[in-house]
This record gives sequence, C-alpha cells and structure tokens, in this order.
Amino acid sequence: MKKTLTLLALSVLGLFACQSNDRVQRDWDVLIPQILGAGQQPVEAAGNLFNVTSPDERRDAIAYLQMKKFGYGEPYMKAYKLLATDPHPLVRSQAMRALGDSGDPSIVPILVKGLNDKVVTVRRDAAVALRTTYSDEAVESLVLRLKGDEDEAVQIDCARALGNSRDPRAVRGLIDGLDSRNAAVAFYAHQSLLAITGQNLPAEEGSSWLRWYEATYTAAATQPK
Repeated sequence: MKKTLTLLALSVLGLFACQSNDRVQRDWDVLIPQILGAGQQPVEAAGNLFNVTSPDERRDAIAYLQMKKFGYGEPYMKAYKLLATDPHPLVRSQAMRALGDSGDPSIVPILVKGLNDKVVTVRRDAAVALRTTYSDEAVESLVLRLKGDEDEAVQIDCARALGNSRDPRAVRGLIDGLDSRNAAVAFYAHQSLLAITGQNLPAEEGSSWLRWYEATYTAAATQPK
C-alpha cells in the first residue's frame, strides 16, 4: 500500500506543479482552521493524503480537498478510492464522504463496502454518501441496513438513500421500514415512499402500502411479455 500511496502522491503533487500560483493560491484560508490547520496550503494537503504516519493528517487532507473543484480530478479520486480501504476508520469515513460528493455512480460499489464496514462511523458516512451518489447496485445493502443495522443514524440515511430508487426491492424495504420502532426511521421511510411511488398513503397504514405494492408489482410481474 505504501508504494501505491507514493505513486499517487507523485501524481497529485505533479498536478499542482503544473498549475499557476494564482490558481492554487487562494481560497484555502477561508476554511475552518481547527479542521484543516491555519497554515495548510493545497500542495501540503495533497502531500498529507499520503502521510503514512498520521491518520489525522490523511483525514484532514481529504476534508480539505473534497471542498475544492480540483479535488475531483483523476489523481484525487484515485487517492480517495485507495483511502476508502485505509486501516484507520476515520480516514475511511472521510473518504466515503469525498466519494459521495463526487456524483460518480461508478464508485457506488466502494460505498456499498463502506456501508458494510464493521465500524459504525464508516457505515454512517457511506449511507450519507449514497444519498447523493447512487445507483441500484446499492439497493440490496441499503435495504438490509435499513432493516437490521444496530445504528439508527445508519438506518435513517439508508431510508433516505433508497428514495433515489425505483427498484421494487427498494419500495418493499421502505414499506418494512414503516414498522420501525424509531419514529425518525419510519418518517424517512415514508418520505422516500411518497417520493418514489407517487402514492399518498399514510405512514401508519403499512397494510395499505403492502396491498398497493402487491397489486402494482405482482400484476406487473404476471403481465405477458
């Protein structure tokens, strides 16, 4: 992994070398100092992505770069993908956030891995990321986490992420989410159902939603092709 980090570091730093001072020089100082450090410049942040001795530096570098337009160029995206497998969970978590901000559906399998991470912080940020960068490759994992994750924040953001889908599995999973003992989970499951189905059934009428689901999707499945 160190060799890969080094090669990516050289690629990123080379990109900075090709930019003019005016381009890289100037809006970093408006970022929150306690997150990024008052003296951190773009080239320093790029180098810190690959700081093998400090996970805090790697995390803060991701947080800095994901707020920049140039932070979604190819070298940076490669770095975020690699750092999504970092041994330190807060680095993995920040990488999930950055990838989610990219809007690139090709990285959804990486977010799905994050959604199944053993550390809850990573799962939370992967679920948040899937709200903005989504494809139906994530449906199965989102439904499973909506139903069974031990963390309610993960469940809530899984319900919200499923609002991007029109897949019948998403609809069925959200209907099950209406029965959650957590009011916020049930609320967001209902909001997503309203958004993706066009129906206006009450949240407390899970049986009505099930009848609608069976009539809609069972009928569609039995239609001759």
